[in-house]
Amino acid sequence: MIGAQMIGRSAFCAAGAASWVSLAALLGANPAQAAGFAGDYDPSHWILTNKFANGSANGFVNVTQAPLAITMQGSDSGSGAFGLTSYTTVSRSNGFLSFDWDYTTSDSLPVWDPFYFLLNGTLTALAEAFGPVDQSASFSSPVAEGDIFGFVIETDDDAFGPASVTITNFHAPSSKPIDVPEPASLLGLLAVLSAGAVLHRRPERSS
Repeated sequence: MIGAQMIGRSAFCAAGAASWVSLAALLGANPAQAAGFAGDYDPSHWILTNKFANGSANGFVNVTQAPLAITMQGSDSGSGAFGLTSYTTVSRSNGFLSFDWDYTTSDSLPVWDPFYFLLNGTLTALAEAFGPVDQSASFSSPVAEGDIFGFVIETDDDAFGPASVTITNFHAPSSKPIDVPEPASLLGLLAVLSAGAVLHRRPERSS
């Protein structure tokens, strides 16, 4: 009888432990994430902008590898003027975005064609200005729903070769709703937890 009680007690304790894990997973779920340039972040939801360079900026974005990757190239029209190329979109929810980037420039140094991450008008330099012409790294940033973010390649002289960057492993908060467990499901988990907790208590000593 004692053995049966111990087995039953252990089974309930194990169930309780598993339920704690399940409950933590349900209550601590992360916001939905879009993977790659698809869905909320399909290339059709991004805006390509060329500015300055005496009106001749000719940067572009190649999306033929989407949703796995996109490749952005800065301007190199030979104008000798400052210009920039940006590729921007809007965050669909609160959370974190992340991506890997692989940068290269045909110019002598990245300082002539810097690469940035853009968030609500604020630029964060990613390629090291006086580093090698080929660079790569990963980047992540918190974003809020409605934030405007994207990538920027500037050119200080619009000549001597463009810079380009390939973005891969892109993830960002999605507008897809998260399934919330029904109240009955949570009550069922709590009931199992309570049962496990009761059976786990030491039996009272007889007087």
